[in-house]
Amino acid sequence: MPKRQHRISYIRKPFARKSLVSLPFACLALAGCVVSLAISVYHQGNGDVNVAAWGFSSIVFAVISLLYSAASFVEQEKNYILSKISLIISAVLLVFWVCMLIVGLIG
Repeated sequence: MPKRQHRISYIRKPFARKSLVSLPFACLALAGCVVSLAISVYHQGNGDVNVAAWGFSSIVFAVISLLYSAASFVEQEKNYILSKISLIISAVLLVFWVCMLIVGLIG
């Protein structure tokens, strides 16, 4: 039985360029979500226009982050860890906001 050779590459791959744009947008979307929820809880569910503005901004930043992180996977021979992190954050936030919109419209 031939012995397998495990090749280890010691060359560090640079981060994908678009992932460096995507991660700050994901962090901004997360911050907007937290601020929106905090204002809503502080006002006991009777939030004003600020809650909607923070929530809408969070949705927009999450969509931008999702688009940039998906576009960064096209780049060849790059490190995609930041893209994966921002993709997960923005996808979870978008699912959360869609669920919140559905609950708000139905309930």
